[in-house]
Amino acid sequence: MTSRNTKQKEIILDILQANKIHPTIQEIYELAKEKYPSIGQATIYRNVNKLVEEGKIIKLPNSTKDSYHYDIDISRHDHLLCKNCGKIIDIFDNDYNDIFESIEKKNKITIDRATILLEGICSNCNK
Repeated sequence: MTSRNTKQKEIILDILQANKIHPTIQEIYELAKEKYPSIGQATIYRNVNKLVEEGKIIKLPNSTKDSYHYDIDISRHDHLLCKNCGKIIDIFDNDYNDIFESIEKKNKITIDRATILLEGICSNCNK
């Protein structure tokens, strides 16, 4: 079943493309509201969740808060959550592929997606 692209989804995708900061849903709403003052919070929440379900964006947990962050880059990559500033950084390191292949072979499973969230200190905070 294909889902139709709505103006609201386009707005959300444009925001995520322009703001590669892994925004929370509240930040997405605030950015949308700046450009489209009549857009409702429920509309943003509903459409963000639909985009996650459709596999067009990734939902990332944030271990320091009760919220999630969202990423438009659905390519295979992981993230570092800086415990100091809270920034989420993309990590494009495919060394994990061997581990996933071993897990699949050992357990006779297929892994479609795995997201690793590392916690530590980013390079800016390490200075």
